[in-house]
Amino acid sequence: MSEFTYGNIASVQHKNRLQHVFPKGTAVCQLNEEWIAFFTDQDSEMGSSSYMINISNECPVLYFYNLEDHCWGYEIWNRGDRKSFLHIPYEMETELLFKIAGERYPEIDHIVAFLYEEQEGQRIAEEIREQLRDHAFYEAAVSQLFESVHIEDFHLFDVSEEVLEGLDQLLNANTYLLYDNKQVIVEEFKQLLNLEEMSWLRFDRIDPNEHGFEMI
Repeated sequence: MSEFTYGNIASVQHKNRLQHVFPKGTAVCQLNEEWIAFFTDQDSEMGSSSYMINISNECPVLYFYNLEDHCWGYEIWNRGDRKSFLHIPYEMETELLFKIAGERYPEIDHIVAFLYEEQEGQRIAEEIREQLRDHAFYEAAVSQLFESVHIEDFHLFDVSEEVLEGLDQLLNANTYLLYDNKQVIVEEFKQLLNLEEMSWLRFDRIDPNEHGFEMI
């Protein structure tokens, strides 16, 4: 069984101030001496819930997801705004195909169905695949995925300069292209931030008797 983890992370020092803004039914646990994690019924596999706007007005929050065989990513929220984010798909070429086609043909509502089911869509899909076989074009497309990464936003969590430097070296297109095993990147990300315990956790799989969960 593949790991499906997704939820919210905040500094342990903010736990008490968050109590009054957690929606009813939120599950909270302390990951370690630095972090708490909380999980709501509106968390999604690849994105934070609408609750984040209100909750992040109290303190910075990191939304993290790791769908082991598919993708991983994060969002940094503060004062009701998403400050920066990253989404790394493991089926990169397929995801880039959808992204590029969607940008080129914004008038098409169901771009995936169009690319697979329509003759013209299939022609366009093959044209984009051919472009992605060009190394320079592929590198440029991958680089765009990292344009939403702003390492300075991790300052919101009071991490050390050493950790910031490590994140800066890790979260960029050049590093991504160097790794044969792309899943190593998320493990290094978790190690840098001391988030190894954020694993196999999500709202619909929480057992209140494990990990010291507190139900709000």
